[in-house]
Amino acid sequence: MSDALLHNSMALVFGWLIAGGLGAPLPEDAALLAAGVLIERGATNPFLGVGLVLVGVLCGDAILFFAARRLGPAAYQRKLFQRVLPPERRAKIERAYERWGGRLVFFARHVAGLRAAVFAMAGIHGMRPRRFFFWDALAACISIPFVISLGYFGSRHIDKMRAGLAAAHHYVLLAVALAVLAFITWRHVHLRSAARPRG
Repeated sequence: MSDALLHNSMALVFGWLIAGGLGAPLPEDAALLAAGVLIERGATNPFLGVGLVLVGVLCGDAILFFAARRLGPAAYQRKLFQRVLPPERRAKIERAYERWGGRLVFFARHVAGLRAAVFAMAGIHGMRPRRFFFWDALAACISIPFVISLGYFGSRHIDKMRAGLAAAHHYVLLAVALAVLAFITWRHVHLRSAARPRG
């Protein structure tokens, strides 16, 4: 990968996160793992990379939250929110809000399939932005470094993993060759035994 592409990739990660906040089907965790790989490869300073990703994540969340907050209950008539909040999911999240309140935003940030629905519901029901961003940022400060670290250490050990897979591949081929040789030997002995006259 060229240096120019490496150094422009963090901008792509940031754009990926923003597009995900606009409703594009782009998994956030994939961008965070990519950021970890880019940091390990020296494409960006670790603090700058984590900070940029954090801003991108919170901006994406803000887009969804404020769009839902502005529309209010009318959001349920929009296709995007109908996809994110089908009636059965909406009922479950409403019950969870009654029980957990703002803490649900914290929990939802760690669950990819629940995140967008909870954030949209928080906006529709008029949660105060300060309260939303408190819980969202608190959760992001835990989940983002964790997922980026997975990408970082995964990238660091990928060469070892490739070497290990190559070695395993050779052992598998050797085992198959020995199994074929053993089968041929057994069949040869079996056929000779069957052809030998009994008396």
